[in-house]
Amino acid sequence: MDMNRIFEQIAREHGTTPEEVRREIQKSIDAAFDHPADDLAAYRLRQIPCKGARPTPEEFIAYAAQRAMDEI
Repeated sequence: MDMNRIFEQIAREHGTTPEEVRREIQKSIDAAFDHPADDLAAYRLRQIPCKGARPTPEEFIAYAAQRAMDEI
């Protein structure tokens, strides 16, 4: 999965830059970690594999894509 191409496509569709797309995704991830909706949401967030304390946009998208494929 080429994350740069994904960010570029999203950026084109929304008239922005790939860097801004990445920043906005990271802001959403950070907000979810800072204020999980409930205990189950907090638990599920902790299940996302990542190298640091929080997943990067790339790690989050890879995890979400894999989970989606597992459901098919």
